[in-house]
Amino acid sequence: MSGVLGLDVQYSHTVPALRETGAAVPLRDGHRALIPNAVLPGGAWGSPAAEEVLGLGPATPERLFAWRRDPWSPEFLRGLRDRSARYLGLSADPPAHGYRTVVCAGPDTPDDAERRCEEAGLGTAARVTPTDALLCRRLAEPQPLPRGGTVLAVVCAERWTALGSYRLVQEDGRTTAVRSGPPVLRPEGAGAWTELLAGAVLARSGEGTPARDLLALLDGALECASRLDLAASVPWQGPLAERLSPPLVVWRDELARSPAVLETVDAVRRHAVAAAPDLVLLGGSGAVWPFPHTALGAVAPVWRSSDPALDLAAGAAWWPALRDRFGPAPAFRPAPAPLPRPGSGSAGAERLGSGTAGARTRARGTAHHDSGSHDVAPDAPRPDRPGPGSGPGPGRTPSDRPDPDPVLSAEDIPPWQR
Repeated sequence: MSGVLGLDVQYSHTVPALRETGAAVPLRDGHRALIPNAVLPGGAWGSPAAEEVLGLGPATPERLFAWRRDPWSPEFLRGLRDRSARYLGLSADPPAHGYRTVVCAGPDTPDDAERRCEEAGLGTAARVTPTDALLCRRLAEPQPLPRGGTVLAVVCAERWTALGSYRLVQEDGRTTAVRSGPPVLRPEGAGAWTELLAGAVLARSGEGTPARDLLALLDGALECASRLDLAASVPWQGPLAERLSPPLVVWRDELARSPAVLETVDAVRRHAVAAAPDLVLLGGSGAVWPFPHTALGAVAPVWRSSDPALDLAAGAAWWPALRDRFGPAPAFRPAPAPLPRPGSGSAGAERLGSGTAGARTRARGTAHHDSGSHDVAPDAPRPDRPGPGSGPGPGRTPSDRPDPDPVLSAEDIPPWQR
């Protein structure tokens, strides 16, 4: 047996996806595909561990992520190994024997992530950039990419956003993606949108709401986000709906005007306008929300899968088979300076959409949007053909390509972005 475990590790949740001979299948923890980064000394892991930490105390915004632990700790990674082994029908020993791990490496991925995975028993490990992982996810579709033109891959994650441009060329009768430069990384993501919605629900739920409901509340926030794709306003029908007084109505346009949304979406739109792509690929948990799709759709046609929150893990699982469809692995470009916070719209007692999201959020759950699947790519290359993009990570190659957005000065760039 052999296979690839793709990992998308965000601040609050981890998405594992296993690919053996065909589709990349998400590995749930028995409750969720977006597994809480929670682990306890007694062996509880994922959703059960998070629920145990929350206990029976009151549900407050401050406790939304009280269960969060370091997902790169040996304890959490061993729990992931054990879950993978049970799924594969193996013993609790490392599921090596032909299995390997590919990490979708965001800015908060430690430099020694591969070593940590290997020491936890997850097999030989490698990494792939978020935009490469998203393009891998698209290449795995039965429908081929255009034979030429440019593609902009936009990954809207929990605490960051990555954008990468590619030029499509024909080589040996197949489409190859040539990187136009290293991905641009912005230090804000869609997590704050989920926290804004969850906070509005908790504010109306009254006293006595059990903290154990907080995990379901975060799931419900992403489900509500997907419904906003189809309607200008939706009533909150998720967890705690029966406790809300007054009932909550979520208005898409008002939420779109909130500073937390504007800051990220406007920066993504400006970058897309400067890049002028022929096609945009949109993925990550933030793609569940309608705002990036609407902004990017005004620039170019947008492809978005049916489960955008799973795209990075699935794309990472496809990386060994598709990596020779890419040019040299680039390094992240510095993030542009944050935009000034614009004014927010007003919201009534029954509306949500204005105000400032205080902290970045950790979203979970999946949502269904435009069509997409994890079917086998009909012209997938041989996994044993290493490509020029199979380096050890987001890369270390500098690029002289100008950034369409202004960048931070050197002293303002966090160490993980230098």
